[in-house]
Amino acid sequence: MRQAARKHSFNNSVQLKSQRRQQRTVIDQKWQCASNVDSLEQLDTFHRAIRPYLCLAQVFGMMPLANVLSNDPQLVKFQLRSSGTFFSMLFLLLGGFKTMRLTAKLIEGGINAKNIVGVVFFSSGMIICLNFISLARGWSRLIVPWNGIDIIMLFPPYAPTKRSLRFKLLITGCTLGCLTLAEHCLYYASSYYNYSMQFLNCQANVTRVPLRGYMNKEFAGFFDNMPYNFIFIFYSFFLNFTFTFIWNFMDTFIILISIGLAQRFQQFATRVLSLANRHVTDAVWHELRMHHILLCELMDLVEANMSHIVLLSCLNNIYFICNKLLTIFTKLRYPINYAYFWYSLLFLLGRTCTVFMCASRIHEASLLPLEVLSMVPSDHWTEEVQRFTHQVNNQFIGLSGSRLFYLTRQSFFGMMATLVYYEFMLLQLDAKNNNDLPALCV
Repeated sequence: MRQAARKHSFNNSVQLKSQRRQQRTVIDQKWQCASNVDSLEQLDTFHRAIRPYLCLAQVFGMMPLANVLSNDPQLVKFQLRSSGTFFSMLFLLLGGFKTMRLTAKLIEGGINAKNIVGVVFFSSGMIICLNFISLARGWSRLIVPWNGIDIIMLFPPYAPTKRSLRFKLLITGCTLGCLTLAEHCLYYASSYYNYSMQFLNCQANVTRVPLRGYMNKEFAGFFDNMPYNFIFIFYSFFLNFTFTFIWNFMDTFIILISIGLAQRFQQFATRVLSLANRHVTDAVWHELRMHHILLCELMDLVEANMSHIVLLSCLNNIYFICNKLLTIFTKLRYPINYAYFWYSLLFLLGRTCTVFMCASRIHEASLLPLEVLSMVPSDHWTEEVQRFTHQVNNQFIGLSGSRLFYLTRQSFFGMMATLVYYEFMLLQLDAKNNNDLPALCV
């Protein structure tokens, strides 16, 4: 009996020594990563995953940050005197000129729900750009704590994820980017086909469609006062594409942020769930509670910097969805017009749905630890467990639109129900309207 007890004691001491050795190794690795910038590049941090999108945003006048390609997130800061800020100011200036031009033309022709879309599109683009400049000013205060949490959660006892964060963000960004580009190209194809058919059918003895006429029609008489040359043609197309990119990038950025946060909350929940039906010491519960506090503080930082962007995204999407639904019963002349309309509407609905679904995963992952905490037996229910349970129960984790609403599944289905009700109202009104096509040559 004594020999068996000694053997059991010896085995326990060996296991404890092995565990302590592993813990020291992990701590050394974390310290090395924290002190060595080159080691950070090898880790699957959010800073490393989001970096390509920050570079792309700068090209289009958003997120004016210096040292974006740096491995050290502390060096990625907003600088007033930088190329990024110059591009931002340039696009705001050009966008303001375009918006004023559209507004003047709108006032001359009369305002209604359909022709105001262009002014809303460019005005909201400038507001989005200003919001991202504000986000860039506080970016270093957000990404540095986020990087610290990444270092903690990329080592044991936290389990690695099946897909890296960099891979998830790359696939998501490329998919949304390709769909956006396809929509933009389809818009110009539909627009040019309409103009060419009208010109060929309504002008006598013509076989070629002048590009200048299309440009003048498409860009609201811009070339009436500007020279018609390659520079201004490029400017016109590039400005339209830039504001299309800004609008789509806002939703894409919220999706990328949501994926990054949801992955860390899911890793935390996975560790807690692995403790089910096991004896857990107070030291482990204390460590988990401290890590949960760090995640909650990160969520508060993201919320403070992103809530206005989330609100603007939802308002923007709802407006354009309603505007599309307003014309859903309007007859179109050519198949390419139907192709563009339905592709645009479905893409907008799909993108809005993706924003809500990705963001809702943050809240859902934050509630998973309660499954394990509710199963802790009464004889193991300590003060640390009680504090941790209270902490998880009483803090709502999730992205919100300026605290007016949260991006959850319930919010999304509520919004969809409102849009369906709006559509039924349009159906009733549409029964009284004449939807015949207008004359081609007017």
